[in-house]
Amino acid sequence: MKTPLDKTISVTYHSHQTKKLEMRWRAVLVFPPGAQPDTILAITVTDGTGAPVESGTLKLAGHQIKIANGAGTLSYRDFVAGKHEKALWLHRKGMLPVPGALTFA
Repeated sequence: MKTPLDKTISVTYHSHQTKKLEMRWRAVLVFPPGAQPDTILAITVTDGTGAPVESGTLKLAGHQIKIANGAGTLSYRDFVAGKHEKALWLHRKGMLPVPGALTFA
């Protein structure tokens, strides 16, 4: 996989719908221009109210990514290695895990 040398690419994931907005989530994974295997990709995670998720674990691309203050990271190499892994979940203390999916907006 290659990213353009002159463009930032963002991939957005949303949780499945839940009755409580606080349980919903949105994760944005950002690929900077010209990302290479060792490039660290930033992930921001907010809840359904738009507030940063204070802490949790995002299961994405076959990896358990620690989220703190709405932020986490994943290497480009790890994303590519797990790109076919379908499991996508956000786990937060005191809440049931909530699955999600890639979205196109």
